[in-house]
Amino acid sequence: MNHKYAVACAVCIMSTSVFAQSDNWRSLIDMDRADVSKFSMKMINDGADVGSMTYGWQQDGNTYVIKDRTEMQPNILETATGVIDARSLLPISNDIDFAVGKDRTVFDVEWQEGALKGEVVMQKEGGDPRIVDVSNADHPASALRLSIFGLIAGLPLREDFSVSLPWYNTLSNTVETITLAHTGFETVETPAGTFETHKVHIQNGTPENMVYVTTTLPQRIVRIDVLGQPMHFERLP
Repeated sequence: MNHKYAVACAVCIMSTSVFAQSDNWRSLIDMDRADVSKFSMKMINDGADVGSMTYGWQQDGNTYVIKDRTEMQPNILETATGVIDARSLLPISNDIDFAVGKDRTVFDVEWQEGALKGEVVMQKEGGDPRIVDVSNADHPASALRLSIFGLIAGLPLREDFSVSLPWYNTLSNTVETITLAHTGFETVETPAGTFETHKVHIQNGTPENMVYVTTTLPQRIVRIDVLGQPMHFERLP
């Protein structure tokens, strides 16, 4: 989900900001109610098929490994791998390789005892690499942006449900306080079938999304809208 708008983020690495945080979000999440196994979605922009996204979690001992691959025509490719602690749901590492044609930006960060360590390497075709150190010795505890779709599927979704939490956006090196707000129910048709869904609005993120989650257990993501753009994702069989 970083694709189109990530172009701007990748060329302007910002300092981490601290916002008011909700402390109870982790206690609300039960990953046993979620189906976060690997799935694929097609990307539709202005009515046309323009790409795809494959996303999924896999438990490895005391961690979850999260992988995402997003392609967008004509020449955008992003691959991302994140590792989070299975109990605290806080990040351990995040690697992102974002390419527009032959221009690449590679993010490599990890967390050690509350400190963020890492760098961003930006290289344009034919040019020398530019390296930016994004380390922060006092990084606020926050969810990994890459993990948000899985975390949503683990929430006790119901009418009028809402929770705020901090997430770390690796692409812009910022911490934002977002709100996940239940905004109603909707029947959604996708290539994978027709589903009754919760509508969950990701508010105050960059960008904002509407996420459609099945009302039956285990909860699954079946559609994602990019608000403010004529773009959305539909789950494939």
